[in-house]
Amino acid sequence: MAKLIWRTGKVTEIPELLKAATLEKSAAVGTATVYHFIHEGQEKLAVSLPDGQALIMELLSTSKPRRRRIDPTKTAAIKLADETGN
Repeated sequence: MAKLIWRTGKVTEIPELLKAATLEKSAAVGTATVYHFIHEGQEKLAVSLPDGQALIMELLSTSKPRRRRIDPTKTAAIKLADETGN
């Protein structure tokens, strides 16, 4: 399952994003405007809020599985402690 990430910014950021994007759809919802677009090959959603802020949402890239990094030094120390009975 993809993870949704979001951030806030200034409303002036939306036109800059849209210059390099393909706009799929936009609509006014109350006093806000919602933009659905493709930017750098990724689907995004931006909401222009009436207070001059913007909310920008996108899916976290799932090109690589997220895995914990195992520190070989710590693993070796734990293994050594187990072997010596400490």
